[in-house]
Amino acid sequence: MENKPIAAYILAFVGVALQGVAALFIIYMVAFRSAIISTWRELHPEQMMPWMMGRWMEGYPYTYHPLLSLIWLISALIVIALGVYGAVLMNSTHVGRVRTGATLVLIVSIIALPTMWGFMLGSLLMFIGSLLGLTWTPPQTPTS
Repeated sequence: MENKPIAAYILAFVGVALQGVAALFIIYMVAFRSAIISTWRELHPEQMMPWMMGRWMEGYPYTYHPLLSLIWLISALIVIALGVYGAVLMNSTHVGRVRTGATLVLIVSIIALPTMWGFMLGSLLMFIGSLLGLTWTPPQTPTS
């Protein structure tokens, strides 16, 4: 059996997967924001949007301005790509690669916290996985 930081790798990869799911959710909200609002206004011209829906249903803050949506999309792609690359690096027996991957995942998890959040759990799992990767040491083999 190879000695790898399996727990760190799994936590980081699951966190990145949640970042991807959150990104798809926000892309969906950005794409259909205007359709949702215009349909509501056609059906209920006398009423405002119900407060129950909240601003998150409109894709806010990512739909506040089209340029913000584009910037967010580019940052989301970078965060997911670097997170996957860092997690793949963590799945190694070489201590240097594990440390490099864990550092990359740590930086990405901190960046993703305010920009993507990954339902908050994604960033937290990436953070914990990166800390496990940074503290991992391969088991010492007994010398005779």
